[in-house]
Amino acid sequence: MSNEQQPLIRGAQSLSLMLTGYDRDMDAKLSELRKTLKDNAFNQQRFNEVLQEVETAYDNIEELKSKGIKTFRDTLDSILDKSNREIISPLQTENPTITDLLSVAEPLFKELTILDAAEPDGVSETTDLDELRLRLTKQLKTVLKTLSAMNIEDQSCEKLISQLKQMPSWKDLDVITDETLYLVQSRLTEEKKQFEGYLAKVNAKLSHITQIVETDSNTLVDLKALNQQFNESIHDQMREARQKIDEKCSVTTLKEELLQSLDNIADRLKDYQTNYESKLNDLQQSKEQMNIQVQQLEKENLNLISELNKERKLSMIDTLTQLPNRQGFNTRLAEELSRADRYGYTTSLAVIDIDYFKRINDQYGHLVGDKVLKMIGKEMRRVCRESDYLARYGGEEFILLLPQSNLDEAFTAVEKIREHIENCPFHFQNTPVSITVSGGVAERQASEPVEKWINRADTSLYASKGNGRNQITA
Repeated sequence: MSNEQQPLIRGAQSLSLMLTGYDRDMDAKLSELRKTLKDNAFNQQRFNEVLQEVETAYDNIEELKSKGIKTFRDTLDSILDKSNREIISPLQTENPTITDLLSVAEPLFKELTILDAAEPDGVSETTDLDELRLRLTKQLKTVLKTLSAMNIEDQSCEKLISQLKQMPSWKDLDVITDETLYLVQSRLTEEKKQFEGYLAKVNAKLSHITQIVETDSNTLVDLKALNQQFNESIHDQMREARQKIDEKCSVTTLKEELLQSLDNIADRLKDYQTNYESKLNDLQQSKEQMNIQVQQLEKENLNLISELNKERKLSMIDTLTQLPNRQGFNTRLAEELSRADRYGYTTSLAVIDIDYFKRINDQYGHLVGDKVLKMIGKEMRRVCRESDYLARYGGEEFILLLPQSNLDEAFTAVEKIREHIENCPFHFQNTPVSITVSGGVAERQASEPVEKWINRADTSLYASKGNGRNQITA
């Protein structure tokens, strides 16, 4: 593999890595493609064969996707009433996509849960329904704040958020949910268009690079032929000169013949150098063009990765408290457990809950409840150790990961948090408000499943609440 083709290797390898993870067969073909590109002796025929295999694997994925979506659509069509079949309208298009399938999930879930949970006429709302409506309202606010942070229909998001400040009725909640889903679907559609456009650009650049490689290969063949032709020409001139030396008796005539032969050799050498330099210039221009294409491709890849990382970080942050959410916590937990298993150190976690939080919501309103959540999150983070990882786990519940901490060390750290919250001066309209937290701590046992570990911490939390709250149980 020549130095001129090295940028092509990096570009093709970057693209193959981006496409990895969709299908095992595709992954295997992409791995073979990268292996082919790494060979020192670039084999154009083998490269084309592997590329054809990759395209075949992609066609198989497309066929499997089409069959799966059709099965899903037919099943839902037989289950839903005629009045509700508009839910699966995105799947009724000529060529439905995975994005269309995902867009159906949320309204389908809403149809099977929220509408079933709605109360009959003339019956007052139960406490459970109030709690469910509150949870749905908070979840919608979280989704809308995330969309707003991603600069998606800012004004529409703010308008919907303002409608959620006072807990809406079931009817209003249904309308807000539909509008929120429309914003999400719009975002998915826009991202799909952007990604399809990006793939089209990548395909065009790769096609251009392939053409450059083919042109360079032809130029190298021409250079080889030119060199061979020059060698044969010089050989013929030398043979002709020897023949004249043997045949000519006159020194003057021999001198003239030899000078003529030397002139012929010089002319052919000049022609060879001109043609050789022209071919080298062609190669240099091709190299520069290929470098430009690969650099543009790498730049676009970096921009795409940057955007994906930005949105990934947003998806892992709780918009109210600005703490990591459950997804962010689960990601960090997997990393810490991997390190703990590798190096053999102990790890603990704590589940922390705000005492009588429902009473705060009922007495002061949900806006005050949101402010309490923000302040509690801020104060807990302030006294956490640098190595600890605090996240909002849902509702008024927080979860704290304590790496390299045994049960006693973790209990001491969480007790410090409890004492700090108890002594914080919370006020509402210049009136002191007593806010405390309860917690449960558990140290992970060897090879213990994460779910069982968290359940043990939950059990300790319930013990704290059962014993009067405002305490930590390990």
